[in-house]
Amino acid sequence: MNRIIIIGGGIGGAATALALSRAGFEFVVYERAKELREVGAGIALWANATHILNKLGLLEEAKQVGYLTTNYQFNSQRGKELVNMAIDGFELPVIGIHRAELHQLLWRNVPSEKFILGETFERFERKNNQVHAYFVSGLSVEGNALIGADGLRSQVRAAILGNEPPTYRNFKTWRGLTDYIPNGYRPGYIQEFLGGGKGFGFMMLGRGKMYWYAAATAIKAQPDAAMGRKKELETMYQDWFPSILELITATDEANILTTDLYDRPPNQPWSQQNITLLGDAAHPMLPTMGQGACTALEDAYVVAKCLKEQSDPIASFQRYESLRFPRTKAIVEQSLQSGKMGELSNPLAVGLRNILMKVTGSAISSSFKSLHAYRA
Repeated sequence: MNRIIIIGGGIGGAATALALSRAGFEFVVYERAKELREVGAGIALWANATHILNKLGLLEEAKQVGYLTTNYQFNSQRGKELVNMAIDGFELPVIGIHRAELHQLLWRNVPSEKFILGETFERFERKNNQVHAYFVSGLSVEGNALIGADGLRSQVRAAILGNEPPTYRNFKTWRGLTDYIPNGYRPGYIQEFLGGGKGFGFMMLGRGKMYWYAAATAIKAQPDAAMGRKKELETMYQDWFPSILELITATDEANILTTDLYDRPPNQPWSQQNITLLGDAAHPMLPTMGQGACTALEDAYVVAKCLKEQSDPIASFQRYESLRFPRTKAIVEQSLQSGKMGELSNPLAVGLRNILMKVTGSAISSSFKSLHAYRA
């Protein structure tokens, strides 16, 4: 195989580049941004993802720049514990890490000439088993195979499967980063608080950073309130667990990001001959199970393994998709289910949900465990 073209240099694309590099392949990553950088948000790398970092030889470095997480706790909006899951029972740790730190860790370990920045993919053609990729700038390149790791609104996906828009899931999220550590924080914990039609969570990342996230039901593309993002959040969460307001107040407005939440109903195929998709381009999911970046890491490792085991990219991509589809479908559906639980706004329904969570704590815990016990 002479060369693999990767479109998109985010976490999925960078992980694919590293996995292919470790497997001895020729590849180049084309990224439309002018510089490689990830947004200021945190992620939890569950054991299924730290397994991949371990396989790629990055686990020790990730532990140094991340924070070891031991428990995942769900609470009512005022802070009454509903479920408390120990998540440190695996042979691999759970790590809270800044997206940018993870991104750097991946691409620092790939030769920089393998990343071509400022190139936006436009279309492709197939000629004699080769894929020719064309970019907006006029650049054209050829390879034996092409992997689209270009996110939720993937141009590669549109080129092979048609431009079907993703599905808006009635939620808007805010994410913040601060050095402030509230009094109510329990070291090692991811703490989530669930109210009516909204929720809030926070966790420690490495380097003394606290990451928090909020979600609330909203109409699509709902603009910020006139009072500004920070004031709006302070108003929304004023009567919640005290640490929540402390965290919002301690965060600079410039460090509060907002996004609408989308996914896609899981469908096959996501490959076409010698072209395939990976991460959000293939199976975008809601962040409720915290598995978006984790499944992208799994994809990257599995696609490289399939290419190594089978020299024909068409057969490799079919194998990759058949291995990945059942797992990612289950997680997309579970994440959506979880999101629907968060949409409840009637106080009675919220009360019932909270009781249900308390009662079924061990079932919730074991479903989480099976998700994280998976080893790609």
